[in-house]
Amino acid sequence: MMHPAAFQLAADLGGTLLGSTAGGLLVVERIKEHGLPQVAVLGRGAVDVLEPLEAAERVQARGLGLNLVALVPLPGCDLAAALGLYRRRIGALVAALDAGLPWLGGKPMLPNRLPGRIFRATPVRLAKAPMGPLEKDRLKGLLADWEEDRRKRVFRRSEWLAVLDHAGHGGFKTHLWPGVPLPDGAEWRVPPLELPCATPLMDALRVALRTATGLPVPFLPLPEDPAPLHALRLLTPEIAAFRGPVRAWELALVSLSRLPGPPHFCARC
Repeated sequence: MMHPAAFQLAADLGGTLLGSTAGGLLVVERIKEHGLPQVAVLGRGAVDVLEPLEAAERVQARGLGLNLVALVPLPGCDLAAALGLYRRRIGALVAALDAGLPWLGGKPMLPNRLPGRIFRATPVRLAKAPMGPLEKDRLKGLLADWEEDRRKRVFRRSEWLAVLDHAGHGGFKTHLWPGVPLPDGAEWRVPPLELPCATPLMDALRVALRTATGLPVPFLPLPEDPAPLHALRLLTPEIAAFRGPVRAWELALVSLSRLPGPPHFCARC
């Protein structure tokens, strides 16, 4: 049974609550016309979808042929299971964007990779995550107030934390970046994620951010949970993490409406 706050949230955003054994999912649609190119935006919280929803209304009012579906998982939602269950309800997508990931240092950036999560009964020393000299310099410039040891600990070789496993037994978890071998005896809880940068989708997002903010937009690693982005791959292979002011969303949605998309399908057909 859903919490009353979920119904209030659906009323505030003008959305529909979907419930199943996978948990609750709030779907908020800004549909201009059936069959138009469609973008999905995932908010890890309701506040994350406010800018894209406003941007969609603005560009649609100016005549842009684009539909937007905002998705907000409610507490306890198994997002991957819910998206798999409601895939036809959501329909064909040009792209799916995770709007809930933060910027490093509060400055515009686009993630190029996110670390996975692993569990092991005892900690072991991990190999250092690979990072090129240009990426190191960009990271130092973006996080100039960070000590070098802190940057290494967060982005190169994460610390182990004591936790309980699924059966309630003690163990340790840590981040594991792409390119770092999985230690013997360790288990994946969430695999790492690498996002290709030289794609039309990433070009559109980067230009939109740079135009709206007037700031450079580097591709950098982001030490956040990649599980929601993995789940979005159930809807479309074209996924990315993107956030920004309303103007950036407007520019991004205009560009995304021009990208080639899959054959249309949805529950309305």
